[in-house]
Amino acid sequence: MTALFHKDLLLIVTIRQLYRRSLCRHLVRIFLALSVVAFFYPAHAAPSPEIRIDGGSPELRDNIRQYLSIADESCAAPDWRINSLMLEAEREIQQAAQALGYYQLNFATNLARVGECWQLNILLTPREQAKIAGFTLIIRDDGAQGDIFKELYDKPDIRIGDYLHHGRYENFKNRITTLATSHGYFDGHFDVARVTVNQSDNTANVELIYNTGARYRIGDIHITHNILSKDFLEGFLNIHQGDYYDTDKLLELKSYYNSSNYFSVATASPDLQNRHDNSVDINIQLEERKRFSYSTGAGFSTDTGPRVLLGFENRYVNSAGHSLKADLSASNIKNTAQVAYTIPLSNPSYEFLKVYAGYEKEVTDDTYSNKDTYGASYTNYERNKWLHTYAVNVENEDSILAGKEKYTHLLIPSVTFSRTQTDATPYPLQGWSMLARLSGSPKTLGSYVSYEQLYLRGKYIYEFGGGRFLLRSELGVTKVNDFDELPVSVRFFAGGGTSVRGYDYKSLGPKADAVDNKTGEVKRDEKTGEVIQEVIGGKNVLVNSIEYDYRVRPNWALAAFYDVGNASDDFNFDLKRGAGVGVRWISPIGPVRIDIARALDDGKAWNLHISMGPDL
Repeated sequence: MTALFHKDLLLIVTIRQLYRRSLCRHLVRIFLALSVVAFFYPAHAAPSPEIRIDGGSPELRDNIRQYLSIADESCAAPDWRINSLMLEAEREIQQAAQALGYYQLNFATNLARVGECWQLNILLTPREQAKIAGFTLIIRDDGAQGDIFKELYDKPDIRIGDYLHHGRYENFKNRITTLATSHGYFDGHFDVARVTVNQSDNTANVELIYNTGARYRIGDIHITHNILSKDFLEGFLNIHQGDYYDTDKLLELKSYYNSSNYFSVATASPDLQNRHDNSVDINIQLEERKRFSYSTGAGFSTDTGPRVLLGFENRYVNSAGHSLKADLSASNIKNTAQVAYTIPLSNPSYEFLKVYAGYEKEVTDDTYSNKDTYGASYTNYERNKWLHTYAVNVENEDSILAGKEKYTHLLIPSVTFSRTQTDATPYPLQGWSMLARLSGSPKTLGSYVSYEQLYLRGKYIYEFGGGRFLLRSELGVTKVNDFDELPVSVRFFAGGGTSVRGYDYKSLGPKADAVDNKTGEVKRDEKTGEVIQEVIGGKNVLVNSIEYDYRVRPNWALAAFYDVGNASDDFNFDLKRGAGVGVRWISPIGPVRIDIARALDDGKAWNLHISMGPDL
């Protein structure tokens, strides 16, 4: 009995499993069949109304389509509603045409049912747009004096003989009111703003008479802040109580605060709701950045290898806006460190004093330099024009050139002028930068060697053929009586990813026989016995480069380039050439460049160069 029960139970379970498996197989087959049908025979989209407009210009047809209320109706709309909207449509067609100056327009409409929906056909037969036969522009009251509104007369948006276009007419009115309010004419209004159309001769007369009212002056200036002294913050002001109001001045002031490194958000706006006695108060809101900043990073270039970056900044040491910054960069070839203390002066947006101390060590295949720097500089930015920097450095350097060790102590005064003009994007299509530095070191002030040096660098970018050309030029000239006493850091070299590509970093320049530092003997190659020569740098340097790159994706560009240059002890440069191709990744902080270049003069193999940073 028990055995029979177990057999019956096993049979029932087996039948149920087979049934479930069979059912699953059927469901899978049905699902696959439906998927195939859905893929090859997609569901038909719901019908939608169609409005066809023929004749006239594309601008006229588009404007009429935008005006039509019936265009918002669906196929489900009842006939009585569609027919009532057709009466409105005829008026809307006329309005849309007149907005573009078509006051003599013939048109025909045809509304029909097609299948399950309605269709509207419009045939346009426009005549010529109305022409402006008369134009009057008058500026009244305070604005009639001075040159603020002169540009409206010199370059008006409306001229006699133009076709009438109400959109341009409204834009010109907005241009007048914007110009007025941006210069403090807050009570300005139109005494007359009229367009008169004579349909019989298809002409129009435009009259604009604008009353500016009195020009407002700046009243009280209120600065809301939490961290810095009022006297210091007022040093940024480019406006003063009693000055005429000017929106551009406020935008400039806002940029000064935002670029100062003290504030995350800065706003400067007029209190228009509380104007009084032809004056308007200015409210400045400043939201401070965090006082302390810590940064870590990593980078790579084939010139210096992988590098680690560390940084610390105290953005406001005190209420007078003093700041402290420390930076460290470490790589296989070059290590640098600097601590700088910055003191803003009477115009803190562009004038400051900096005291600093730094360390730099660089080891290439041919040279060694270990330098300590102590100095001070004064910088004046000349309100976003040329950056002037006057500096005095004390530099103590241990260096090795061609196996010869030397120690030098230099007192180096210098003056640097620089400027960059660009569209401020990671991939500028137009722009330029210039840098000129004059420096020297007199023995009369304790330096080990006297020299004078001029260094010039220029870059230029311009758009061409869908891509852009990048031109780069570098010139350095040194006047010195005893060149052998110059340390490595003051000499000129060429070669590398930012110089003449195809050649290794600082591998170009005058050479000298290498000397063993211990024995004093000339070094020779172990295999050939030839004297080994090492690059020791030169008095002068000349490098020129031309590059063309073309954007193939939003963040990618391809490039081709040709570089030429070298360092020399005179002006008979043995120019070395390099050429190649590259790819650019346009990152938020500027391009990352990967180049493959060939040295064209020394028969070397292809060289890889990787660099990053802004183009200018």
